[in-house]
Amino acid sequence: MSQDKQSSASAGSRLRLRGHLTQYLSFSAIVVLLVGLSLTQQNFLGRMNMSNLFRDTAPLMIMAAGMTSVLLLGSIDLSTGAMCSVSNVLFVRFLSEVGVNMPIGLATISAFALSLGFGLVAGFLMGYVHVKLKVPSFIASLGFMSVWQSAALLISERSSPVPKAVWGAIDWYKVSFGVVGLPLIIALVLVVLVYVFQARTTIGKNIYAIGGNERAARIAGVPVDRTKITVFVVNGFCAALGGIFLAAKLRSGAPTIGDAFTLMVIASCVLGGTALSGGRGSVLGTIIGVFTVALINNGMNFIGVSAYWQNVVFGLFVLGAIAISVDRSVRDLAIK
Repeated sequence: MSQDKQSSASAGSRLRLRGHLTQYLSFSAIVVLLVGLSLTQQNFLGRMNMSNLFRDTAPLMIMAAGMTSVLLLGSIDLSTGAMCSVSNVLFVRFLSEVGVNMPIGLATISAFALSLGFGLVAGFLMGYVHVKLKVPSFIASLGFMSVWQSAALLISERSSPVPKAVWGAIDWYKVSFGVVGLPLIIALVLVVLVYVFQARTTIGKNIYAIGGNERAARIAGVPVDRTKITVFVVNGFCAALGGIFLAAKLRSGAPTIGDAFTLMVIASCVLGGTALSGGRGSVLGTIIGVFTVALINNGMNFIGVSAYWQNVVFGLFVLGAIAISVDRSVRDLAIK
């Protein structure tokens, strides 16, 4: 018995060490990128670029906050980017066709309610299919990704701008306090709320229990099904809010705008120390991963690197983070 306890404690220590190592490497990457780019690119640390970097980080941070809880379950949601796209085009099309005939305040509230409502419903459907129909989250989210990508194209076949008459509904995105903009402040507030949800509530503790050992959690009386559905609903909400932020940032909507975010969101979570096997990580660590990904993206855009090569770099970062953090002592490890 004592040997089993020692073995379990040793395994736990190794997992914590790998998580800290991943976060350390991500933080080190941030420092290296900041120093390297500031030395080679004259205006990289300028007020305009830093303001753009912090503002552009907000949508990714919001979506990564939702995905962190999903990964803590040991699950995954590949439809996050597609949900973001649907929310984005819903928001813009509503403002373009209905909002222009309404008072700006009512149009803003209605557009937000429509897009966020979609996110809640989409998250619930994903959770219900995964939990009640016993479809693995990888397969279920892959199916929903296709559904939502098609839905976004049906809503809007091409990019469409937000009419100038309703710019009042998105002007809040340009509000800034020095180099820190209102979007980043909102994103950080949301991260704090998700952290409290994870660390201070019964549901949050249940998430870690399920991710650590779902069978043991069921035996202990944890409401596994309800907890999982709740987490996917929260993730759908965050994906939809990210789509709204992108609409406000670009003053337009596009049916494929969220496609690139699926990889970046997962990369941010993994680089922040969240284990794909579940049960280990925190949304606070995800912040480090988000800024790592954002700096890579911003730095490569700043020096004119092709978007294709950016995806190569993101992929290598994800593979490296997984290679460091994965627990190789566990056999038959699979995403639930």
